[in-house]
Amino acid sequence: MGTHFLTRLVKCILPSGVLAAFLLFIACTKEPDAGTGPVGAVTNSEVNQWVADSMRYWYYWNTAIPGDERLNFDQDPAAFFESLLNRPTDRFSWIQNIRELKGELSGIIKTSGLGYGFFGINTGDGLIAGLTVRYVLKGSPADMAGIKRGDLFIELDGQEMPVDAEGYVQGIDALQGSDPFTLTKAVLDDGGNIVNTGETVELAPVEGFRESAILLDTVLTAENGTKVGYLFYNRFLATQAQELVDAFVKFKQAGVQELIVDERYNSGGAVAIAGLLSALIHRDFDINSPFIRMDFNSGIKDAEYTYGDLFGADNNDLVQSLNLGLGRVFILATSSSASASELLINNLRPFLGNANVIHIGGTTVGKDEASYTIENTDPRFADSWGIQPIVLKYQNKNGEGGFINGLTPQYAVAEESVALQPIGSKTDPLLGTALGIIDPGMQARLDMQMSIRRSRSGNRFKELPGGGQDMSDSRPLDVTELLKGEKPVLR
Repeated sequence: MGTHFLTRLVKCILPSGVLAAFLLFIACTKEPDAGTGPVGAVTNSEVNQWVADSMRYWYYWNTAIPGDERLNFDQDPAAFFESLLNRPTDRFSWIQNIRELKGELSGIIKTSGLGYGFFGINTGDGLIAGLTVRYVLKGSPADMAGIKRGDLFIELDGQEMPVDAEGYVQGIDALQGSDPFTLTKAVLDDGGNIVNTGETVELAPVEGFRESAILLDTVLTAENGTKVGYLFYNRFLATQAQELVDAFVKFKQAGVQELIVDERYNSGGAVAIAGLLSALIHRDFDINSPFIRMDFNSGIKDAEYTYGDLFGADNNDLVQSLNLGLGRVFILATSSSASASELLINNLRPFLGNANVIHIGGTTVGKDEASYTIENTDPRFADSWGIQPIVLKYQNKNGEGGFINGLTPQYAVAEESVALQPIGSKTDPLLGTALGIIDPGMQARLDMQMSIRRSRSGNRFKELPGGGQDMSDSRPLDVTELLKGEKPVLR
């Protein structure tokens, strides 16, 4: 089946009743006439005035922004932006160089390719952290160095990683910097103890790396013969919609009867791709069905969007042909799952029923909000600042949302802190739980295998906060392309 996912850039098409004149200013501002307006490098004052004006229009909590008389327009734009935010309620708005911001939102990042977590080790003199590799991006420096999921490291640049009184890992800036760094390998011995091998590996982060949205798409066969589609989906990237379509071509051709979407480390992405994934899963798909409701600030009219609004009514035939028509879906999600990952769970529920969107893992982050990329198109602002503020709260088509404390799983299952199984392994605790529900005959054997591993090490090392799951910035539920009227076209 030949399928091609292309992008059509539809300039200045406004969603009805939502954007009004301000979007015209942001998205379609004419270049200034030659010889008019300011010249030279843009000043902090100019950037900050633009930031303030943009935030007063778009920001979800715009009424909480201080008056101009209380703002310092001459300060650094990052500090100025922070002074506008409704902290601590707003956990997710940020400002960044616009080129880097747009690159990272499209999956172009600076990284060594490590997705990682931390676990605590009691040395007798206090708690230190170990680093466990959750995944490695294919083709990255970490991949080229032979690092794989489940590898353990005990030192960063030759130093132990201390843990503070609140359980947060300290001294890890090098993991998210630009300079090369070294990690010292560790192993788990037969007694379940972490042993420092002294062997080191050096990693140098690279610029412009294209992150993979899908780490694995495959078809598993349960012992009872059930064909199970398994999608390890690490990011809702609009630039990689073709890969998502191709995965469902594979599932459809294999005749899968059940689907497991593994988004345990997926912290967000584009709303249109979340809509596309939902549309490919559930029975009784209708391109005209409402999918998401958006609640903006009091100055912008609230809106409801259908599947067709998200990814184009022209794509109906292809999506219908690949739709799996399932009556239930298994979603593996944890405390590292946020934004579009949570939207998939919440917004699938009206179509399948709460009991049939089977969430396995842990309570999610609790990000029921979306953000919009704002840039200044004046040439003087080129390579200057861009902002990614929270602009709305969302609900599913039944008006359900408001999960600021996260989504609670039907099956609470902890991922192991060490001795991680390969992606797609049937003895992974989260995946194994889903397979045990699909085929109860497998459950006892899988439980036994997982219990043996837990008795060796799994209960001794606890996951710690204190670092990102990978080296890219946090990811929003991004509605930029939707609000600009730029819809993808599937062929």
